[in-house]
Amino acid sequence: MSAADDDSLFVYDEVAYPTPVLPAQTPSRMRSACIAFGYEPKACDTASMLEIGCGDGFNLIGCAAAEPAGRYVGFDLSTAAIGRGQEMLALSGLTNVDLHPGDITAYPKTGERFDYIVSHGVYGWVPEFVREALLDLVAARLAPGGVAMVSYDALPAAAPKVALNRFLRERTAHLVGPEAQLREAYRLVGILAAPQHAGSRLKPMLDLLTKELPHFEPAYFFHDFLAEHYAPASMQDFAAAAARRGLRAIGDAGMTDLFSGDLDDEARALIAAAGDDYAERAHLLDMLRGAMMFRRTFLVREDAPPPLSARGLKDLSYVFLGGSETGSDERGPYTKYTEGEETYLIVREPDERAIMAALDEAEPNELSFAELVARTGLSEDAVERFLARAVAVKLVVAQASPQPFVVVPGERPVAAPLIRTMMGVGNWAITLRHARLVTEPEPTRLFLTLCDGTRTRAELAAEMSARFDTDVTLALVEAAIADLGPRRVFSA
Repeated sequence: MSAADDDSLFVYDEVAYPTPVLPAQTPSRMRSACIAFGYEPKACDTASMLEIGCGDGFNLIGCAAAEPAGRYVGFDLSTAAIGRGQEMLALSGLTNVDLHPGDITAYPKTGERFDYIVSHGVYGWVPEFVREALLDLVAARLAPGGVAMVSYDALPAAAPKVALNRFLRERTAHLVGPEAQLREAYRLVGILAAPQHAGSRLKPMLDLLTKELPHFEPAYFFHDFLAEHYAPASMQDFAAAAARRGLRAIGDAGMTDLFSGDLDDEARALIAAAGDDYAERAHLLDMLRGAMMFRRTFLVREDAPPPLSARGLKDLSYVFLGGSETGSDERGPYTKYTEGEETYLIVREPDERAIMAALDEAEPNELSFAELVARTGLSEDAVERFLARAVAVKLVVAQASPQPFVVVPGERPVAAPLIRTMMGVGNWAITLRHARLVTEPEPTRLFLTLCDGTRTRAELAAEMSARFDTDVTLALVEAAIADLGPRRVFSA
């Protein structure tokens, strides 16, 4: 994301990077994570955000749609990507977003300061002088009390990927064009994976790649594994680079640094010796676990950090979107709550089961801390202790802004304007809690565009019947609303 040295096509113009939808990058999730780490940035509703290297800006546009009183600015070196974002902005009618081309190394260091700054997937994939310029820009444009989030592949876990990136680049450099390079890289991954010994340090990554390659977007693999510049950073080195600019690392958007229950007593003692030095604790955790491949580090100004959080987790709302199963072992009965394939928490204590049961019953609606206390009858301390654990292992999601959606809309359903816009031109959209909603069937896409608050449910049925020359009953409309409501598409 630095200026090209010649007139050749910028690689991100030649191969468009897949549009990311990153919930952890929204002001609501950033603020909730910072509060969990003990800091309280500005409230989301009127905050400003700058995204450095925003690509097509769709992620920023999704944030702006959820917080219409906020201000959102993004820039990227790829003029093609910015052009796509500007087209979507024009269609959406959003007026609180500014997308423009820009070079990190030349971007003005003076001007508006922002409450939130984000830079996703840039720092480790650019030359060193651009990494330096990126941190300089964060330091210059972060408002007092603001928070920045910079993501990067992290050492030591990313060390095998460094070797694989170099190997694939060296053996595809002679080929002309991304398609030829990708074909050869895929072939080489297959060759490398087959003979790896059980103790190979490359084997886990190659096994993952061979499993996931059929699902990878080619452009993602191209920019990640065939990147010209790839330099993962240790937490220690990244924090030191930030400190030289008056910035302090205070936490990670993943929040796993809040949890040490997987460590033995000696490891926890090593962590405890780090005291209040977050960067040192996080570095130790990376060395102890060896599994943190990707970090999303929060930075604040040393001279003007956000105020300390007085109420902490008590000011947030919570949601659990996974599943559960019951069982029993030698320790007695338990409930296993899962989110995705890898995240789970085994709950045995009655108090903890009561909290998870309340969240499970409310899903996909979110419950405030006060509502959880009221529904469970537990003390605030008991609820807070468990939530800190559940949030740290990524089972429960914490939000710092009010729920912007309804699961059951009124007689005249209103899908969010950005969802209607995106469904009008494609097959996916960003929901009101910043998730990717993909729908291939044309009737579903059309139905969402028609939910603009001007039609009753019966009128929606009549309009759908006329458009498709078939009988779309009111019962079918009700079923569609019941299916779409939990996906957080209808405005509150």
